[in-house]
Amino acid sequence: MGKRRQKRIYERNFYYTVLKYYAGLFYRLSYGKREYYGIEKLPSDGALIFAPNHTNALMDAMAVLDLDNRPKVFVARADIFKKPLLARIFFFMRIMPINRIRDGRSTLKDNEQTIRNSAEVLKNNVPFVILPEGTHRAMHNLLPLGKGIFRIALLANEEVAGEKPVYIVPMGLEYGNFFRYRSSLLLQIGEPINVTQYVATHPESEDPVIMNELKERLQESMKELILYIPDDAHYDACWELCNMSCARRIKQSDLNPASLKDRLTANQHTVRLIRQRREQDPKTSEHILEEIGRFAVRRKGKGISMASVANPRPALSLASRLFLLVLLSPYFLACTAISAPTLLITRLICSRMEDRAFHNSIRYVTTFLVWTLTVLVSFFVLFGLVAWEYALAATIVFIPAPLVFYQYYKWFRTARSDFRWLRAGDMRKEKERFVEWIL
Repeated sequence: MGKRRQKRIYERNFYYTVLKYYAGLFYRLSYGKREYYGIEKLPSDGALIFAPNHTNALMDAMAVLDLDNRPKVFVARADIFKKPLLARIFFFMRIMPINRIRDGRSTLKDNEQTIRNSAEVLKNNVPFVILPEGTHRAMHNLLPLGKGIFRIALLANEEVAGEKPVYIVPMGLEYGNFFRYRSSLLLQIGEPINVTQYVATHPESEDPVIMNELKERLQESMKELILYIPDDAHYDACWELCNMSCARRIKQSDLNPASLKDRLTANQHTVRLIRQRREQDPKTSEHILEEIGRFAVRRKGKGISMASVANPRPALSLASRLFLLVLLSPYFLACTAISAPTLLITRLICSRMEDRAFHNSIRYVTTFLVWTLTVLVSFFVLFGLVAWEYALAATIVFIPAPLVFYQYYKWFRTARSDFRWLRAGDMRKEKERFVEWIL
């Protein structure tokens, strides 16, 4: 009997497909609001390499996976593949290893096989996803892009050899809050970069030159899709000012306050104006930004969230949330008790994870795994103790228990923050002065 052929990472797998849809459901429930734009830009005639920014650990990859129903293959840092069991799990999840320069220059030679495998993936019409920054950072910014994505694109272009064009697809991920569960997510797709066409129109250029030019194009495109705040001494002040002025700018520009994309547009405008002010009057701008920086420190010290400062009607927000908190308190307490194992395990893992950018990924994974197990066990226990009608009703009512906890706790935090903000009259006056400066 012949040797059984090893399954390719990109080939269809029934169990993976079922898991993908189930995990996708939990992923979508991890956000209070999601908006995806630009899906119609995705070319239907070529090999696609998706290039999103990297700010929120696993959640970034999940955002791209959730984009459409097509299978996708990813890469992740090679050190997590060292244990054979984990390597098999990652293979099942369609993730390939890639070494980073921080892992040592000697390890980079091991990437050649991954690059060849990724070219095979693209040749077989499966999109390939690589986060070109190489590591995540929870900031509205962009780290320097690595060369791996461009080496893969050029090799794939050679492999398909005129069968179809190869595209790099810029993507921008914007989160309402990097660290809070059930925040918001905006994903935008930029204009695809036709690598095949670029190579054909630059026949005299060497690969290193082409890679640098593609890198510049991709980097500029990604910056346009996110809120790009220069990483300098006034980063925090700029982000604070964006939130302070967002509601007023949306109203002035006749934008939709409920649209995440319009909020991004308003904040991008604010960042451009800050840059202009700093160029035109550097001394005054420096002074005001330093004041805003001190304001941010005081705000955090008082336990006031940025959401309260950004809210144009904090009193109305406080009243509505207090009503919901009182009305839903019995349901919240029951949901908290039932989902306690999931919540406690999540808290324990997060407490040991110094990098807060991983916390939402941990909340997502533990809710997906532990809560699924809890529901299954509870289902069988209930059906063994009470009539099936009551067991079914109880299961349906309490299926969203962990999500109810996170949402209720979010309302509680916001209400507490709104109350503190309403009492901080001096800070509200300061805010108005800062907003007038940038408007």
